Amino acid sequence: MKQSILIVEDIHSIREAIMDLLSVKFNVFGAEHFEEAVWYLSNEKIDLTITDIRLPGKSGIDLVKLIQKEFPSVQYALMTAYNINEYIKYAKDLQIWNIIPKYSFLDIHLIEVMVEKLLSNDIFGIEKYFAKDFQVLDQNINSEFEEAPNNGIVYKQIKSDQDRSILCGKISKNLIQLGAPKAIQQVLEELTSNAMIRAPRTNEGEYKYQFEIPSHDMVVPLDNIQLMPEDYFLIGYGSTESTIFIVVRDQFGSLRKEEILHRLDRHISIDETTGFPKGLEDSHGRGLYICREISDQLIFNIKPGVCTETIAMINREGRTGFKSLSIYEV
Repeated sequence: MKQSILIVEDIHSIREAIMDLLSVKFNVFGAEHFEEAVWYLSNEKIDLTITDIRLPGKSGIDLVKLIQKEFPSVQYALMTAYNINEYIKYAKDLQIWNIIPKYSFLDIHLIEVMVEKLLSNDIFGIEKYFAKDFQVLDQNINSEFEEAPNNGIVYKQIKSDQDRSILCGKISKNLIQLGAPKAIQQVLEELTSNAMIRAPRTNEGEYKYQFEIPSHDMVVPLDNIQLMPEDYFLIGYGSTESTIFIVVRDQFGSLRKEEILHRLDRHISIDETTGFPKGLEDSHGRGLYICREISDQLIFNIKPGVCTETIAMINREGRTGFKSLSIYEV
């Protein structure tokens, strides 16, 4: 039996384009405004609602609040033509994990991937974002650096801080040659540092390779880290004709979606007394914000206690516009 999706969008052409795309695999209904959306939610079995934030009358955020209260079994996501950073606080307060920008055909495809991930709970794998001929090379994870195929990704395993330093240097050089900005090195450093230092925890939930100073919201990593085998993690890198990407996958799933939104909000929101971001002096979280600013898309896939997969994608032809908020948890 096909699952059902409700698209709430007041611009007819956008609504019809999304409905046409999704109707191949799903039952799809369309609504122009809040009241019509409520009618469908009340009279049809809807599995997922995707709503524009700005609607005539009551907003998409009002609709999410209603869904949370009256239709708790219905999943939801937002889309907007405006800067998604303006809605991070709403996302944090209302537990909204996915907001998609709508300004090009690329984002129509992102909506398709988002829908399939949300409704199937099959969330892992960068290959979901590309065509069927995309190659995944993960048979030689313990070998030295190698260039990725022209339309695919290669994975390598990291066992120590030394491994991480050497591999990140070679990957960044390779990706810069493919057209990535020099700041790609910073994305590599941040994402692999999180996987090596922040992800590994003991059974009691304590960090393995760093120690905390809670009074200062600070963590200090150990020197010359050699990971235990159960703490090894993977880094993937590669490109397609349109996109350069990095994937980092750990074996812990200790990153929390609430923490992601909290840290992003801290670095986006301005402290009215100082005029600076509230998180300016935070000892961590800044790297997450910077990675999102450098990347065109930063996607988090989380299975608590099992795996966190972070995907950073950069468009080879330059900035495409506003970034999505993409956090999936199963």
